[in-house]
Amino acid sequence: MQTRPNARFSPRRLRAVLAGLCAATLATVFVPTAIAAEPATPTKLDVAQAAAVTPPDAPTVLNIIYEVDTKGADTYQMPDGSVVNYWFGHAFDLDGIRYFTGFVWHTRATYGKPIEEAGPDTQVNLSEVTFTLTGSSPERPWKFRGLEFTIGEFGAYERPENVDTRRKPLEYRTPAGKLLLAVPTEGFENGVNFEGYALFVFNIGPRDELKDNVWTYVGSLLTGDDNAAACDGGEVMPCATRSGKLGFAAQAGSDMPRLTVTPSGTMITGPGKTRQLGAADTLTYVYDAAKKKYAEK
Repeated sequence: MQTRPNARFSPRRLRAVLAGLCAATLATVFVPTAIAAEPATPTKLDVAQAAAVTPPDAPTVLNIIYEVDTKGADTYQMPDGSVVNYWFGHAFDLDGIRYFTGFVWHTRATYGKPIEEAGPDTQVNLSEVTFTLTGSSPERPWKFRGLEFTIGEFGAYERPENVDTRRKPLEYRTPAGKLLLAVPTEGFENGVNFEGYALFVFNIGPRDELKDNVWTYVGSLLTGDDNAAACDGGEVMPCATRSGKLGFAAQAGSDMPRLTVTPSGTMITGPGKTRQLGAADTLTYVYDAAKKKYAEK
């Protein structure tokens, strides 16, 4: 899992890439050896044992990616004025190996100068670092596998999509051995609460490194909304609450699954009118290989 500098990287990002290459050998909190030294046959723990091992924390994740001491915090302002922030961590099993990935987002670099105000199209960059539960001792159970400074951009107003801690992430394993991870998200805008999922693909198999990351952000889906804060008990507009269940199904001709969002609840159909939602309102999303994003069919 290596990241190659390209024309989209800022000077600061290029410097960060070089620093990241050193991180594989210098970061020793959870990193006893470098990637190349990964054992040919990793130690495999049973599910109960693996689940009991605490994964690397937010400060460790930031330290590995950016080589900074956050003094226990999950956010850190870089010398160039950008702010790096821990977003989400997820442990999962694939082919008998326990993995943990920490996702991080960061804002634009300011270099001490005013920058254009953030708008709805101002997204944040996502980075990640991944470990395997194949460490050499109980004191250092997690071993560094790799990191990527850019796996996609998402969010708005220079803020990420908020993780919804009330719901659990969903996983789907493709026939080719990839993992599709759906991280539950939530938001609030103009009196309406939203919920949905941010989608990521983990691909450790053979790949063209100029085109594909190990982790890739592949879009976000809206699955529900509630306008209770805006409808004022029906005085301003009809009150409507909608929730949706995300489903996965094999897609003919593609390794990536077809996604469905089956709604329940109510939606506004006109002035003073709502209707019940059901199976007929199910939305379908398919993976667009050219854009590397999920799109409504």
